[in-house]
Amino acid sequence: MKNMKQVIKIAGLWLLMVTVLSGCKKQSITLTTTTDVNIVDYLRKYPDQFSEYIKILDRTNISPFLNAYGTYTAFAPTNDAIKSYLVEIGKTSTDDLDTATLKNICKLHIIQDTISTPSFIDGKLYAPTMYGQFLVTGVTGEGVTIINRRAQITKPNVLTGNGYVHVIDKVLIPANLTVAQLVEKNTRYSIFTQALKATGFYDSLNIVNNPDTTLRWRTLIAESDSSLNAGGIATYAALKARYNNTSNPKNSNDSLYLYVAYHILPGIKYIADIVGQQSHKTMAPLEVVTVSLNGLNVLLNEAVFNGVLEKGVPINRGLSDNSCNNGVLHEITGNILLKVRSPYLVNFDFAAQPEILKLTSIYRKAGKSQAFNYGQLADVTWQNTTLQAVNYYCEGPTGTNNYWWDDGFGLNLRFGNAAANNWVEFKTPLLVKGKYEVWFMYRRANMGAYTQVSFDGTPTGVIVDFTQSLPSTTATDAALIAQGFKRYSFNSPNSNNIAQKAGTITVTTTDRHILRLQAVRDNGSGVAQSVTLDFVQFVPLGTDPTRPLFARDGTIVP
Repeated sequence: MKNMKQVIKIAGLWLLMVTVLSGCKKQSITLTTTTDVNIVDYLRKYPDQFSEYIKILDRTNISPFLNAYGTYTAFAPTNDAIKSYLVEIGKTSTDDLDTATLKNICKLHIIQDTISTPSFIDGKLYAPTMYGQFLVTGVTGEGVTIINRRAQITKPNVLTGNGYVHVIDKVLIPANLTVAQLVEKNTRYSIFTQALKATGFYDSLNIVNNPDTTLRWRTLIAESDSSLNAGGIATYAALKARYNNTSNPKNSNDSLYLYVAYHILPGIKYIADIVGQQSHKTMAPLEVVTVSLNGLNVLLNEAVFNGVLEKGVPINRGLSDNSCNNGVLHEITGNILLKVRSPYLVNFDFAAQPEILKLTSIYRKAGKSQAFNYGQLADVTWQNTTLQAVNYYCEGPTGTNNYWWDDGFGLNLRFGNAAANNWVEFKTPLLVKGKYEVWFMYRRANMGAYTQVSFDGTPTGVIVDFTQSLPSTTATDAALIAQGFKRYSFNSPNSNNIAQKAGTITVTTTDRHILRLQAVRDNGSGVAQSVTLDFVQFVPLGTDPTRPLFARDGTIVP
């Protein structure tokens, strides 16, 4: 492949995501187990530390809720923390605050899930608070966990009957500014703020609870004045002179408008979300920013075109992940420009569904497995909604299957049986418009001999046979490719872990798309018939599909 270095960097993106979700711990876990029934009883047991917090919980009537059995994580501010907060806002007692304000503060401190510090990642926690905003974690040089760049956890991981308590030394404050207000408030972004206002994006980033739910959240990647200055832009007038090519910056075809639109991502995306995908749509139509890694640096738009390396622009992690009440604000340390992207290799791991990534006790843990019901995986749907039609599993220590990352994804797939499943659909990662070959990596099974693959409803033209083994273990790569097969495993390649071509597709828009596997003819008996998949490749047409190879430990080998 012409640019294997780029492929490895892109693949590294997935590696980082897996690492931070399953093993990148902030500190050694200190687990305190209490015999108290629940979180509230634990707090009441120590009035010298939590009487003020209990007072707030009781006044807002949240105590009964947090007193019930369930799964919760409470960030509990101490008495000193609450007294410090009152001084900060010019009050003498929590009695001076209305109940609605106190209730919002309480909700920001409670997550309806059990999250201990080993599950903390560098950025937002994976579950939102009851207030609807995410908490952001970080670590000091001394290994102390910081929440929302404000509160230190002074006693982590107190395990009660219904969840965890993390004791904190500051009261957390809900984000009350919009993305537009936060960027305007910070003098670092004076030029960029003027550009937002001139193009009209300031107004759209200043709406809270937009009735159009598709516009509810936005992510802004801002450029500071110093970064623009380094690029030769000292004032907004200079920025306008460089990019404005019409008389109206609010014109959607104007270059300044598109420049600003390119810095806005749909949805709410913290750094952990950004590294979770190889590219992201922007508000510039059909245009994306790409993501790669250099160590712990998250780089935007690093790529090689026509043999020339275009260096990526790092996200300033220390000044990013700023929560707003309608999105999140990041800063980059350079300039990113709207670019038309060419198709690139995408390795879509079926098992790396967001909901599975959260299962840290299962995901990529040797010998573990779990079946899923309809609706439990947002990006996977299937015909028979009463079935546990998909199953995640990770190869055991003595397993001989050569899956990438040692895990696979089983599909209940059979034609013509009312108790089985006729089709399964996946929502793909974002694909840049262009033409691709589609290759399925799988472990030969006893089912799936007649599988029609469709892309956005259009059949790929090849009936895939998932019962087929490698035609020859000694044939050359070229000979296998000519038959529609290839090797993909680096670990002692065998005839059972192979790749099969499903055809060629045309991606007309840069977006996520629907990939369907449908049984079109029966083969075999029984209901629980399984197709065992590893991952699927989208290989840009005209590039070498035989490389890279993939190792069981996640390594990608040129």
